[in-house]
Amino acid sequence: MKKVLAIVLTFTMLLSMVTMVSAKGVNPFEDVKESAWYYDEIVKAVETGIINGKTATTFAPDDLLTYGEAVKLAACMNQVYLYGEVTLSPGEPWYMPFAEYCDANNITTKVYNYNENATRAGYMEIFANALPDSAFKDINNIPDGSILDVKNNAPYAIYVYKMYRAGIVTGVDDEHNCNPEENIKRCEVATIISRMMNKKERVEFDMGEIEKIDNKYETKEDDEADDIDNTTIKYESTDKEDNAGKDNQKTEKEDDPVNIEPENPEVTNKVPVQEVTQEIIVAPNVSVEVTDQYVQNAELTIHKQPEGAEYDAYGKKHELEVQVFGGKAPYTYEWYYKERRDNITIKNGDYVKDAESGALVLSVEKENTLLGVNIYCKITDGLGDSVVTDAVKVYGPFSMPVESYSIGSANREYTVVGRVADGILRKGEKVSVIRNDKVIAIGVAKDLQMFNKSLDEILKGDNAGIVFEKEEGAAPGTGDIVVKYQPSHKVDTSDIVN
Repeated sequence: MKKVLAIVLTFTMLLSMVTMVSAKGVNPFEDVKESAWYYDEIVKAVETGIINGKTATTFAPDDLLTYGEAVKLAACMNQVYLYGEVTLSPGEPWYMPFAEYCDANNITTKVYNYNENATRAGYMEIFANALPDSAFKDINNIPDGSILDVKNNAPYAIYVYKMYRAGIVTGVDDEHNCNPEENIKRCEVATIISRMMNKKERVEFDMGEIEKIDNKYETKEDDEADDIDNTTIKYESTDKEDNAGKDNQKTEKEDDPVNIEPENPEVTNKVPVQEVTQEIIVAPNVSVEVTDQYVQNAELTIHKQPEGAEYDAYGKKHELEVQVFGGKAPYTYEWYYKERRDNITIKNGDYVKDAESGALVLSVEKENTLLGVNIYCKITDGLGDSVVTDAVKVYGPFSMPVESYSIGSANREYTVVGRVADGILRKGEKVSVIRNDKVIAIGVAKDLQMFNKSLDEILKGDNAGIVFEKEEGAAPGTGDIVVKYQPSHKVDTSDIVN
């Protein structure tokens, strides 16, 4: 068994490296009381060897952490998860080797002020990239827009939702607010580490019952009980000149157009935009129809995110489409893909269909280097405001050439090792082994392994092993190609000489 190196965070510029490992399940810290909400989480986080106390007997749970400490923790988690040990050590300045490692491994995409106290959103953005995507399996129903204090167009929103959906972060209160701009504490980071490194510690919860109503969020039960008599709906003018010097007079801004369903569909009242000043008084049984001009005054947000896909054959095309709401026309759509530390513009094959939708069409072919990489779109409106979509991936059919193999202890079980050429394969999926364009074996991917760890899935570019449980056919060998099983596959071993 590989020894896990316990790295101690000495948050005073890390002038020395101290290794302190407590006995499993034992709390050595005098300032971590058993009654504290974070007691179990700190004990479990210390067991991972990723984080430890400031001294042998103090943890300082309420102390704040910096971005330098964030990249150090992220780099250590990545190495422990992938390799079973930490090989990095402090440099000059102390955080630089960890920052360079995170940059080279796509854990971070920008340069931070590493001595600055980090925000909760900033930490989540870094930690959400510290492990492979397969380590963040969704277990919770967290619809877009359901986290009250995280706007959909916030640059960190994708990472916050990733952590919520994986059960790593649950929020700071009963409504699961994130407090994204607040600085993060050591006890909170310990909780995140504990849940990231041990899937059994993750928390299941459901935010699917929360609806968005004019940029406020209410449960369905609350919505039905509300009396809308004399409801006041306020919005902030988008005319910068009109609002100059009026900071103390601003009213709450509404992101979405007003749409209150009337009890009597025959009674309606159209309110022209030019007649709307600082507030609209809505009487019972009245709906407000919002015109296109009002939509133009709304904040630029993403209405439709692009969708990734997996294809079982080449020769097809996939359209990545995005739609925006609000802002001011015209809109510019710029598509990018992420390659290590660089964001590269996609120039060939993209086109904008109309003012509300820009799309990128990908050819699903072996030669297309965009398959299996993170692709996203930046949309800029006529005022210069921008939003960025989620990053998605499009995969071709799975294939992995066999570079080596071994016979397992179980009957009809083999481990085939190679680099995934394309696509994605999940544990338990049925696969076929191809030799000289013929199917020579069919079986099941009983397990997927990388760096002595069992994974739920392997992706294009991964150096991985497949524990292949053969159902029929011959034994796999070097030079064969593992692909996903198709109903048309029939075993043919006529060319194989026993």
